[in-house]
Amino acid sequence: MNNRVLIVSFSFEQEAEAFDVLKEAGLEPVLLAEKDREGYTEKELIEYWNSLEEKPSGLLMGADINLGRAFAESAKGLKYISLNCAGYDHLDIEAFKANGITICNVPRQNFDAVADLAWGLILSVMRKIVQGDRNIRSGRWCDGVARGIAVSKKTLGIIGFGAIGQAVARRATGFDMDIIYDNLVEEKEIGAKYHAQYVSREKLFKESDIIISTCPLTDETYHLINSESIAMMKESAVVINPSRGGVVDTKALYEALKSGRIAGAGLDVYEEEPLHESPLFELDNVVLTPHMGGLADREIHNVAMQSAYHMADLMKGQSTGTEVTEE
Repeated sequence: MNNRVLIVSFSFEQEAEAFDVLKEAGLEPVLLAEKDREGYTEKELIEYWNSLEEKPSGLLMGADINLGRAFAESAKGLKYISLNCAGYDHLDIEAFKANGITICNVPRQNFDAVADLAWGLILSVMRKIVQGDRNIRSGRWCDGVARGIAVSKKTLGIIGFGAIGQAVARRATGFDMDIIYDNLVEEKEIGAKYHAQYVSREKLFKESDIIISTCPLTDETYHLINSESIAMMKESAVVINPSRGGVVDTKALYEALKSGRIAGAGLDVYEEEPLHESPLFELDNVVLTPHMGGLADREIHNVAMQSAYHMADLMKGQSTGTEVTEE
């Protein structure tokens, strides 16, 4: 095993101090820069890996390339992956385990940043902030934005009551909201802290004015928001998704937004990324951001530093405590 670490993460490559952590641990960072891998998929990354004369033992990466069995079996010499992010649904965990490759992530570092953006989306959609900005720049003043939707005193439904969901709930208390949530288990103590009521998913869809997904992508949550669940929602409902793109059936959401079946949506994640074209672009009642929820200055730095420390530990044969052990 050598000391080389391939870096495939735009947010990491901005953090010189994180590179120093690797170097001080005796590791040799090999940067595949964002500008040099535009449009890369698993296929291109396999080709790049095969082109390296000396194969790295470590891979430090973000969440912008889906990697499965093909890469796991082709990446000769790879022993460790340190994720510069919390999510790992873009990796085939079982395939990497079968090939003796250990993966760790950086959990609970950027939940405040994601919650901040989630609230930005809520306010932007309901108060038509983006549309208002476009109007005033084009000389239309308040045409179409004179009647927004009040945010305070609404019912907020949170799907997934982990770190991000709780951070969203904490901010909601300042808006004097009724907070309900759906989770794998009832979080009685935390729910009481934020005056949040544990309800069935069906009740959440029916009663919420704002439905926000803060859950991971699993077999159970794939297309959780679909034509059937949307049919349960109020016509005034707004859907917010800063979690994972696959949680929302994009086609069903588009049809609901276009027909006025629901009032609006705010999305930071998509079923296919990067999103360069979409029928959603036609609509004024959806606000779209480029998967930037965790990309705040403090969080970018903290996550990069932690992923560097994790890689250093892994390459020494030490546990990070964040190894991903199952899908």
